[in-house]
Amino acid sequence: MTSILTNLGAIAALQTLRSVAADLTVSQQQAASGLRVSVAADDAAYWSISTTMRSDNMAISAVSDALGLGAAKLDTAYAGTSAIVDVLGEFKAKLVAAKEQGVDRAKVQEELSQLNAQAESIVESASFSGENLLKTKSTLPLLEEGPMTTSVVSSFVRDASSNVQVKTMDIDLKHSSMLNEGGGGGILQKQIHSVGDIGGFRGTGVNSVAHQGHERHKFTGGVTFGAGDTITFDINVDGGTHTTGSDYTLTIDKALVDAALGTTDGNVTSTAQLRAVLQRAFTDNGVPATAYEALFSGTGSTTHFEIGSLETSGHPGSSITISNVGSSFAGGFAMGLEDAPDQNHDNMYPEASISFTTGFTVSPLAEVYFDVQVGPGAVTTYTINRGVVDAALGTVDGYIGSAADLATVISQASIGSNLMAVASGDTITFSADQTVYPEAGNRAARVYVGNVQSNPPYAPDFDLAEVDITQNVRTIDQYLRGVDHMEKMAISSASRLGALQTRIEMQAEFAERLSNSIDSGVGRLVDADMNEVSTRLKALQTQQQIAVQSLSIANNNSETLMQLFR
Repeated sequence: MTSILTNLGAIAALQTLRSVAADLTVSQQQAASGLRVSVAADDAAYWSISTTMRSDNMAISAVSDALGLGAAKLDTAYAGTSAIVDVLGEFKAKLVAAKEQGVDRAKVQEELSQLNAQAESIVESASFSGENLLKTKSTLPLLEEGPMTTSVVSSFVRDASSNVQVKTMDIDLKHSSMLNEGGGGGILQKQIHSVGDIGGFRGTGVNSVAHQGHERHKFTGGVTFGAGDTITFDINVDGGTHTTGSDYTLTIDKALVDAALGTTDGNVTSTAQLRAVLQRAFTDNGVPATAYEALFSGTGSTTHFEIGSLETSGHPGSSITISNVGSSFAGGFAMGLEDAPDQNHDNMYPEASISFTTGFTVSPLAEVYFDVQVGPGAVTTYTINRGVVDAALGTVDGYIGSAADLATVISQASIGSNLMAVASGDTITFSADQTVYPEAGNRAARVYVGNVQSNPPYAPDFDLAEVDITQNVRTIDQYLRGVDHMEKMAISSASRLGALQTRIEMQAEFAERLSNSIDSGVGRLVDADMNEVSTRLKALQTQQQIAVQSLSIANNNSETLMQLFR
């Protein structure tokens, strides 16, 4: 049908042209932007997700930058700590060298002073972006400080409720500080509440026991006993401070010799034979002693003989005493019994000693613990604190300045344990209270003092800068132990920093991978398939050309109809 009012062909061609033009515009936009969803109108849901994730990815990029800053701070702190470890190693080597005889300690001290100056310089220099993890400025000792944390941004998180959080890694400066201005307590400084080596008491582990009383005599030669020959002597068994012991008078004659040795000639020619003769005399007379004692020289000795207590006399002592030796032989010869013993242990009581080193102060926050066992009693832990010190010494400052002070404090703290702590010069001797345990020798009360600990645990009671081997304030061994402790703490700090470095590196790598994953995920949602867009664009351009030609043909048909009316 042909109408002069409506050109249906042109209308159809125009609609097609408009549709193709609209599709062509979309394809051209996708080709130009590379996005299938570039505005909310394209796909509201995907556009919203992609926009949010792009924003989050920008935050993750900022986290990566922050991680780089944190890594730089940690790298600087680690480098400084590692250098401090090297300095402390050199410091220890110089202290060891100073122990050699003939070393000029003044010159060694100059080297130590330079090493300390180097350590301080390292601490001052270990700063990045104005932050120094090796130096703090607390007016309190670090032990009394709460957590002194600085943080490094580690991640950006959006949870299931769409709430965002920025995660951080904390670094406690209490563990990394080398120098704390104000209150002290850094790794290279004294711990203000430290009791150091507790005046030499720390590390004590004495476990003292005793053994039976005995004495050794040199065998001076044998004799032949005739019918009228005798050797007589008195022997006291187990006499001592707390008892008179038991007294016996013994006689050695030919009959005793022959009975002991199974002979008939009365000859005693060796230490073994003399032991047998003495033993027969002890047995026949009920003497609680043995001639076969072997603690000094052994039973096979050919030059000496020993006599020991059997500790069965009923007396608390443990001893052997020979006296009033008489002999029918020329010159009072008695085969060595007439001579004083060349070695003698009588009435042994368990004792152990320690040497006092340096005075120290027990602060109100410090405590010392030690275990004591005397005799059959249980092992008991006792405590030394400021109150015990001041009560024992009649002071108010908690200072223990001598071996006598420390012995008094130990005795005060361990009241009821039956432990005796007695000072003589710089030596403190531990023993059992003999008024409670008078028995000597094997029956004597065992004495144990040990497991000496402190709270806070051991830390140097001097700064690195205070080390001076030209003075007698402390021994080189004390300085060595303190510097070694500083080195261990510095190594521990370096390990902690190294672990944080590794974590930051892993976190930075993860952040980069996460950012790439987000880019990839967003691309899957909104990126255009350029192969498909290119193909569609070419097809739409062809369709557009055809639509234009169709519109032209439709308009030409109208022109033909108009010519019919001319």
